[in-house]
Amino acid sequence: MAIAALAFFLHAATGADAESETELHTIRPGDTLWEVAVENYPSTEDPRVKVEEIRIENRLDGYTIRPGDVLELPG
Repeated sequence: MAIAALAFFLHAATGADAESETELHTIRPGDTLWEVAVENYPSTEDPRVKVEEIRIENRLDGYTIRPGDVLELPG
């Protein structure tokens, strides 16, 4: 019984880590959401989709970002 509980705990902990793959990005002067998307994701991914994912992840109402803002980049 204890072994089964330990196995469940380890499985749950591993799954939780996999879901929380976010990276932090500090905005520099002149940065745009487009540039952040292009610089931080593979060129095979559509930057338009990534921009929207970044906006949703960070609860941004628009596209305005400011130097010093710290954005979470979805994995």
